[in-house]
Amino acid sequence: MKRLEWIACLVAVCRLGAVAGSCGVPASFASVPSRVQPSVAAATVGMQSPPEASEGDTGRERTGTIDSVTVTGRRPLADIGIQKTVFDEQLLREDVAFSLADLLTHGTPVFVKSHGRGTTATVSLRGTGASHTRVTWNGMRMNSPMFGTVDLSYIPSYFIDGAALYNGASSVGVVGGGLGGAIVLDTRPSDTEGFGMKYIQGVASYATCDEYLSLSYGGRRVRSETSVLLTSSRNDFTYRNYAKKDFQLDANGNVVGWSYPLERNRNCDYRDFHMLQELYYDAGRAGDFGLSAWYLDSSRGLPLLNTDYTESNTSFSRQGEKTFRGVLRWDKYVGRGKLSARAGYHYSDMRYLEQSRRLYEGAAPEVQVRSDWRSYIHTVFGNAGWEAGFGRRLYVAADLSLLQHFAYTVNGKPVRNLSEPSAYDDARTELSALVSVRYRPAARIGIALNLRQEVIGSEGAPFIPALLLDWNPFGSVVFKASVARNYRYPTLNDRQFAKGPLLPEEGFTCDGGVEAGGKVGRADVRASLTFYDSRIRNWIFWYPDKGATQWLPTNIRLVHAFGAEASVHAGLEWGNGWAAELDGAFAWTRSLNMREPLNEADNAVGKQLPYIPEWSGAVTFRISWKGWRADYRWNYYSERFTTTDNSATITGRIVPYFMNDIAIGKSFRFGWGGLAVTFKVNNLLDEEYETELSRPMPGRNYGLSLEITPRFGRR
Repeated sequence: MKRLEWIACLVAVCRLGAVAGSCGVPASFASVPSRVQPSVAAATVGMQSPPEASEGDTGRERTGTIDSVTVTGRRPLADIGIQKTVFDEQLLREDVAFSLADLLTHGTPVFVKSHGRGTTATVSLRGTGASHTRVTWNGMRMNSPMFGTVDLSYIPSYFIDGAALYNGASSVGVVGGGLGGAIVLDTRPSDTEGFGMKYIQGVASYATCDEYLSLSYGGRRVRSETSVLLTSSRNDFTYRNYAKKDFQLDANGNVVGWSYPLERNRNCDYRDFHMLQELYYDAGRAGDFGLSAWYLDSSRGLPLLNTDYTESNTSFSRQGEKTFRGVLRWDKYVGRGKLSARAGYHYSDMRYLEQSRRLYEGAAPEVQVRSDWRSYIHTVFGNAGWEAGFGRRLYVAADLSLLQHFAYTVNGKPVRNLSEPSAYDDARTELSALVSVRYRPAARIGIALNLRQEVIGSEGAPFIPALLLDWNPFGSVVFKASVARNYRYPTLNDRQFAKGPLLPEEGFTCDGGVEAGGKVGRADVRASLTFYDSRIRNWIFWYPDKGATQWLPTNIRLVHAFGAEASVHAGLEWGNGWAAELDGAFAWTRSLNMREPLNEADNAVGKQLPYIPEWSGAVTFRISWKGWRADYRWNYYSERFTTTDNSATITGRIVPYFMNDIAIGKSFRFGWGGLAVTFKVNNLLDEEYETELSRPMPGRNYGLSLEITPRFGRR
C-alpha cells in the first residue's frame, strides 16, 4: 500500500507539471485558476523521491490513501504587475440569459450603460468612455472601426469559455488603444470525451424565452462543439412615468389634482439568434489547430423615451444586425516556447430604420420612412506570435497583428438633408507590434516592460510603453505598480463627421496597489486594493452643433480620471457538503473635464463627465449544499449627471439606485444524465430606476430555467 501511495502522489505532481508545461513556462510558474484573480501564494512541493514502480503497476489505475499534500504554483512570469480580473467558467455559465454586460454588472464595479432591457450596453472602465475599452475575441479585436465601441448585450456569456478584464496599463500587453483597459474573450476546447449534449429552456416575465442547445464530441485528436442560442421577448413591462402628469379636472375645467401615469414600455420587443461552431484538431508534432465561427442575427425594437407623447402605432424605430466572426488558429510548442498564428474575418450588416405611420379615417394607414441607415463592415485579421520562458527568471514574447477594415454606410432617407443621401465609403489598415520582456532579478521581485508600436493608415504613433513591477515581501502579499502611455486614433465616424482635423487621444496612466490571500480561520480569503491616476489629452467628445441639427466630434484638451478599486473574495466549506462564497468589488471614480473654459459662462470645467458614477459596487453571495444552491446579487451606482456642467435639474441628474437579485436552484443526477432547475427573481425590491435618461428599466420580474444534460457513455 505504501508504494501505491507514492505512485498516486507522483502522478498528481506530474500532471501538474504537464499542465504548466503546456503554457510555455516552467511548472513552478503555473497558476491555479480562481474565481476572481490568480493566487498570489508561492509554495513548493516537498516530498522524497518515490520508489520505482514495478512492471505490474505500469499503465494501471490504482487508488489509495496518502497523507495530505499541498500543491500550489508560483505566480506566472507573464502576470508580473498585471491588474486583471479573471472570470471562471462557473460565473460564465451562471445564467443562460446573461450577456457580457450582465456579467460585468454583477461581477465588477465598472459602470455598464444600458439603453434599456434588450438594447445597447457599453462599459466605462476607470472613468473613461465606451470607445476607450478594447474587446478581443480569440485575439481578434471586436471594436467597430466606425463607432469604436462594442455592444456587450450582443455577447452571450454562454458563448465564452474564458474572460479576463485588464485595467489601465495592463492592457498594453494585450492590445493598443485601451485607454481604460481591455476585455479578453476566448473559446476553448471542452474536456468532453465522446458525445455530449446540453439543453436549456428558460422562460421569464414579459413573454421572454431563452433556448440553448450545445452538441459536442471529443475524440483522441478531434473535438467539436456546436452551440445555438435563441432569445426573444415582448419586453412590454409597465413602469411609473415620473416625466409626465395626469391632471384631474373639475366640472369647470380647473385642475384639482394630478398623478404620475402608469405606462407600458412600447416598441421594445427583441429577438437574438446566435450560432457558434468550434473545431479543434491535435496534429501531434505539427501543432494544434482550432476554428471558431460565430453568427449573429438580431432584430430589436428601440423603446420610446418616457418623455415621448406619440402613440406607439404612429412612430417606431428598429435596429437589425447580421454579423459573422471567424478565427482560425494554430499553436505549436517548440522547446521552451510557443509559436502561434491567427487568421480571421469579420462581417457586419447593420440597419437602423425609423418610421412613422399616419392614420386617415376610412383609408389605409400611410407609412413614411424617416431614416434608413445601412452600414456594412468587412475586416480581415492576421496575427503571429512567439513566447518563451527561459528558466525561472526570464519570459519573452513578441506579437504582430494586422487589421484591414472596409466600411460603407448610407442613409437612404435622411431626415434633414433630402437633396442627397448621407454616405461614406472608407478603408483603413491597422498594424500593431508588441515586444514584451518579463524578468525576476530576485525570487520576490518582478519587472516587466511592454513596448507596442502601432501604425494606423499612414499615421504612426510613438512607442506605447508600459512598465510593470511587483514585489512579494512576505507570504502571499504582493505589491504591484505600473505606468503606461497609450494612444487611440479617431474612428472612421470621427474622421468623417468632424468639421476640422481631429487629434489622436493620448493617455498617460499609472496605478499601484496590493493583493493578499490566505486562510482566515477555515475560510480562503483574497483581497486587493488599487489606486490609479490617468490623464487623457485630446479626448474626443461628440456635441450638438449650434443649430442642434446633428452631433459633431471635437477634441477636449484634457480629462483627468483618478480613483480607487477594491475587491474581496472569501470561500468556506464545512459540515456535510456545505459551501459558501462571497465576492465583492467596489470603486470610487472621478473623471473631470479639465479643458480650457470656452467662455465666462462655461461651468463644465472641473466637473464629472456625463454618465460616469462616482461610486459603484457589486456583491455576490452563494451558498450550496448537496445539489442545492442559493445566490444573492447586489450592485449599486451613485448619481450620474447627463450634462457637462452637472446641473442638478430633473433632466440633468439620474438618481442612484441599488439592485437586488436572487436565484434558487437544484441539481439532480440520474443514470441517464443530469437535470438542473433554477428560479430567479430580478429586482427583488421592485426598484424604480434608469441607467440612461428617460429610459425606464423593469421592476420586479421572474425567470425559470430547466437544464438537461444527457450522458452518452464515458465522460
